[in-house]
Amino acid sequence: MSQAKNRRVHFVGIGGIGVSALAQWYLSEGWHVTGSDAIRSPITNNLIRHGAVIHTGLHNANWLSPDVSRVIYSVAVKKENSERKKATSLKIPQFSYAEALGELTKNYKTIAVAGAHGKSTTTALVGLMLLKAGFDPTIIVGTRLKAFGDSNFRKGKSEWLVLEADEFHGSFLHYTPFAAIITNIDREHLEFYKTFENIKKAFRTFISRVKENGYLVLNHEDKNLASLQLKTKTKIAYYDRQGARAAKVKSLLKIPGAHNHSNAMACDTLGSFLGIPVLVRDKVFSRFMGTWRRFEYRGIYRKAKIYDDYAHHPTEIKATLSGAREKFPKAKIWVIFQPHLAERLSLLFSDFAKAFHEADQVIILETYTVLGRESDSKKNRGAKSLAQKIALSQPTRFVRNFKDVLHTIKNEVANGDVLLFMGAGSITNISDRLVGWHKNS
Repeated sequence: MSQAKNRRVHFVGIGGIGVSALAQWYLSEGWHVTGSDAIRSPITNNLIRHGAVIHTGLHNANWLSPDVSRVIYSVAVKKENSERKKATSLKIPQFSYAEALGELTKNYKTIAVAGAHGKSTTTALVGLMLLKAGFDPTIIVGTRLKAFGDSNFRKGKSEWLVLEADEFHGSFLHYTPFAAIITNIDREHLEFYKTFENIKKAFRTFISRVKENGYLVLNHEDKNLASLQLKTKTKIAYYDRQGARAAKVKSLLKIPGAHNHSNAMACDTLGSFLGIPVLVRDKVFSRFMGTWRRFEYRGIYRKAKIYDDYAHHPTEIKATLSGAREKFPKAKIWVIFQPHLAERLSLLFSDFAKAFHEADQVIILETYTVLGRESDSKKNRGAKSLAQKIALSQPTRFVRNFKDVLHTIKNEVANGDVLLFMGAGSITNISDRLVGWHKNS
C-alpha cells in the first residue's frame, strides 16, 4: 500500500463487521475517517461516536471527498459502485478490506484464526488470553465483545495483532501471520470456490503464508484438515478434546457445546506454544461468557428463554443445537431459522434438511438476500422447499415474514420453552422485539 499523502480514508460498506473494525484502527491512529453504508446500525453508531463521518442510504459519489488518500471497500461492493467509480476517476488508490488488512499484518506480529466455523469465538478467546497474559494486543474480531465495550476492535500498544482470517473470496490469502489457528475446513462459500478441492487448495496456500519461525495450530479431529498433506517448516501442534487437559478446560467453560470445547482447546494449544501459564489460560476460559450472536442469551418472553445465534451453515446449526440440547436436555426447543443467501441454500440443501434434528419445533423464514452477493443463476430450492423437506421428519412450518413468526410465538410458546433465533441476516430483529415486549409488559 502506497504512502498516503494525507491521513484521510473513506470506507465503502463501513458497517460490515470486519470493515468497521479496520475503520476503528484508522480512527485510533488519528486518521480522518469517512464512510458509507446502506443503513445505520449499532456498528455505524459506534463509529460515529468515535469520530467517523458516515453517510447512509443509496451510495452517492458526492460522499467521497477529492482529498481522500485511499478508499477501502467491502468485498460485496463492486467496481461499478458510484463512490468507487469516482475514486477511479480521481485516481485515488483503492483497496479491498482484505488487501488493506493484509498490509496491516506486515507491521505486526500477527496471529490469524481461520476455519469454516468457530473463528469468532476462537479469536475472542485468543485475544482475551493475550490480554490477560500482558501481551497488550490489537484485536480485530468478527463479533462484538463486552470486554471491548461491546466492540469488535481493541487497540493495543504492542507488536501483537490478533485477527479473524476469513476465507470468503480468498480474503485470508492477503495475510502474513506469525502464527495461525485453523479450526476446521468445510464446504462453505461454494458460490465462490465452486469445488471443495478449491477450498482445500486455498487453505494450503494460507498455511504456506505462515512464517517459518512461527506456529501453526490445527484441529486433529477435523478429517478435512488431516487430508491436506502439509509441507511446511512452520512448527505445528494439533489439538483435540481428549485427555486430562481437555477435560479440565471443558469443566471450566460456561459456554455449551462440543464446538466451543474445541475452540477453547485451539486457544489453549496456542497459549502453550507462546509460553502463557496454564493459570492464565484457565482464568480466561472460566470467565468467558461468549460473544455477540453466538448462542447469546437475550432475555425472556412469557417465561421462555430467548437465544440469538449467527449460525447460517448446516454444520453451525447442528453444533449450536447440540450445545442447546446439552444445556437444556428436557426443554422444548424452538428454532426460528432464516436462510442466508439463496445460492448457499441451494448448494447445501440436503445438509440443511438434516441439520435440525435436535429441535422440537422448526420455523423457516424466507431467505435473506445480500446486495452484491447473489448470482443471476436460477435458484430452484428455496426456504419453502426446505421447510417442506424438514417437515417429513419433524414439526416444521414455513413463514414469509416476521409478523407471522411473532403471531406463532404469541399463540404457542409456553413456560420453560427455549427460543433459538438463527441466521446471519435480519432475524436478530425478532429477538430484539420480543425482549422489548417483555420489558414493556
